[in-house]
Amino acid sequence: MTKAKKAISVVLAVVMIAGLFAFGAFAADQNATIAVSASETQVEVGATVTVTVAATTDYYAAATSVPVYYDAAAFDLVPDSVTPSTDLYGAGYTDTAINTTEAGCVMVAFIPKAGGTAQQLNNTTLFTFQLTAKANAQASPIATKAEDQKTATNIGGKLYLGAYSTADVNTATVTAVGQEFSLTNTAVTIGSAAAPELVVTEDTTGYIDEARKYVYGVKAGDEATAYFEATNGGSIEMVANEAGATNGTGAQLQLKSADGSVVDTYTLIIFGDVDGTGAVDASDTLPIMQYVADSVANSLSDVQLFAADIDASSAVDASDTLPIMQYVADSVANALPVNPYAA
Repeated sequence: MTKAKKAISVVLAVVMIAGLFAFGAFAADQNATIAVSASETQVEVGATVTVTVAATTDYYAAATSVPVYYDAAAFDLVPDSVTPSTDLYGAGYTDTAINTTEAGCVMVAFIPKAGGTAQQLNNTTLFTFQLTAKANAQASPIATKAEDQKTATNIGGKLYLGAYSTADVNTATVTAVGQEFSLTNTAVTIGSAAAPELVVTEDTTGYIDEARKYVYGVKAGDEATAYFEATNGGSIEMVANEAGATNGTGAQLQLKSADGSVVDTYTLIIFGDVDGTGAVDASDTLPIMQYVADSVANSLSDVQLFAADIDASSAVDASDTLPIMQYVADSVANALPVNPYAA
């Protein structure tokens, strides 16, 4: 017998076994969830992913059949990796795994045996299997399909999670299908993930200066992380400056990839916050005046000079202290620009 004929015969056997159950009712008032998850969502070619199929019901679970589809062009099913749960249906069950790799499908059917106590499932693992990534693919789905569900209008459906009327398998009188299903699926990307990029959060005044590796446009006192975000599954993290402030001038914004490695680093500028405390107050005028008077040699770093040049004149002088004093006194509305370089 060829593999294809053997696979077809197994499929028919499961359908026949399932047909022995008296699906006497279609119960749309019952609810079931089937969740498909993967051990990794980003892998390289040659890596192995473990797929877990779990179920939750608000009723006593009976005969079950779950087909899970994957892209056979992107994955190979690992031989003998389909593993049905051993903790289901009280006194046991008959399980049949169908691995139709040509169609990119794994299907496992459970037929509970008489003599046990039926269970309500609570994110209970039904089965697991493994796939080996063999070709680059972006967000390749591994999924159950709603159109597969067995219902009154789709008697031939492969996907069902039947229900006993009571917990006692021996006396239960009804085994029903047609529940309200909620399907949670997953996807796995094969190949190197695109590097994250730092972008400005929509509707904020954030600005990214790639030439200097500065970020600014943040209002004093605000969290810088509200103004910027990472793409492609990346993240950002603020590292405190010498003054101990994570949201003051000189703090570092680290752009990280999904695995937590640092991709790029930017320096935060808060205009007017010359001393790096994160607040703009009268104490920020002192280093400016010392720099202007040259009474303290090299008193301002390049980062501080940029933060002190409030009027964007490319020179730090006494005129830059005026907006700070006006801001502190609140005598002039918007005296302190968050980005003096904005058009």
